[in-house]
Amino acid sequence: MGKIVLDGSMSLDVEHLIANLHLPENDILNMFSFKFNNNVLSVEESIRFIHFLRSELDKRTQ
Repeated sequence: MGKIVLDGSMSLDVEHLIANLHLPENDILNMFSFKFNNNVLSVEESIRFIHFLRSELDKRTQ
């Protein structure tokens, strides 16, 4: 089985999410739902994921 090549490009959905991470969590949750292993994340899990993304992006800008 071949490897998946990650070339740094992002889907429009991911770009849209990143562009809106500055919004309150409720606004983000009204725009997006998140899945992992084909299971929709709960509100609490989704908020933790949003916090994780924010934290990681903050590290990149420091």
